[in-house]
Amino acid sequence: MPSLTAPPARTDPGPPSTRGRWIWTLSGVVTVVLLAVFGSWAFVRVGDTPGGPPPLSAIPTRTVTVSQPVTSVSVTSYGAPIRLARGPVSQVTVVEGITFDDKGPPPVVTAKVSHGTLTLAAPSCVTTGCSVRFLVTVPTSVAVNASSEGGEISVAGATTANLESGGGPVTATGTAGALTVTSEGGSITATGADSADLDSGGGPIAASAVSGTVTANANGGSIMVTGSVGANLDTGGGPASVRAVNGPLTANTEGGELEVDRLTGPLSADTAGGPVNASGIDAATVRVTTDGGGAWVGFVRQPQTVQVTTSGGPAVLTLPGGPYVVTAESFGGPEQVTVPTSPSATSTVSVVTDSGELRITPPGAGS
Repeated sequence: MPSLTAPPARTDPGPPSTRGRWIWTLSGVVTVVLLAVFGSWAFVRVGDTPGGPPPLSAIPTRTVTVSQPVTSVSVTSYGAPIRLARGPVSQVTVVEGITFDDKGPPPVVTAKVSHGTLTLAAPSCVTTGCSVRFLVTVPTSVAVNASSEGGEISVAGATTANLESGGGPVTATGTAGALTVTSEGGSITATGADSADLDSGGGPIAASAVSGTVTANANGGSIMVTGSVGANLDTGGGPASVRAVNGPLTANTEGGELEVDRLTGPLSADTAGGPVNASGIDAATVRVTTDGGGAWVGFVRQPQTVQVTTSGGPAVLTLPGGPYVVTAESFGGPEQVTVPTSPSATSTVSVVTDSGELRITPPGAGS
């Protein structure tokens, strides 16, 4: 498909704008909205401001229909939002809007299909500071590669998705295959995927209904995972919350709190000072190290191997069944062990608190 260029539009003086803004509100006075409707025209021009940014213009929104079959979409917006979803269309449709320095011509926006891949871009925006908003509607699921350089990204119903927002928030829903997201500080919300590899660079991460493993790095942000089959989490200092994970969990929080509710699979946690509060644990192997934080771990089935080290914080374990081989070292702290024990038991429990409270009891035993 040939390159497509929107025609230049008429200009009217107005207040200054910024790259990638599609609703401008300046000094609480002026708001201009680009209409995402075929044939609609909306335009704003910003005059020169002494010492201010270069003047920008927005050209009419344009809808492009792609006649060739499309199995994947690659899109770059240079700071503007990207949205892609399945919809009631027979062919791929693309609604675009452009901002650019009005001292030059509008950038050429390309929509090209090669071997089933639709590429949406405006190469001149790499050096001129313009941006292009894309709203893409597809008739069937496609693979998606999207880069927004600060703009919001929203993708629904992709076969696979590789998304880079450069600071903007990212929302991905209903991904059939693998999902990879890098947001550099923006929030990440992922619902449904075969697997998810999420790196927020400081923003919060929320992942749910992932049928495979969630790998998440937050660099100080929070992480919440619900309903996955395994999780590898590194919050970099933020808190982590894990619910209904049917598989192994590895968590490093570097001081952040770890909460676990219903886990089926091995647990390996290192919080570096943060507390651990885990309930509904159905795992053969559990290893928890807090380096000062407290650890409260409740099991629903007898585990095979448990190792808990708090280095000063309290350690409270609720263990069903028995007997257990128990090694308990509180180094002077209060200590209570009331589960059945036997030197020949096949289940082993080792708990070290270094003067913190140590308690290992059956369910319902109370404090």
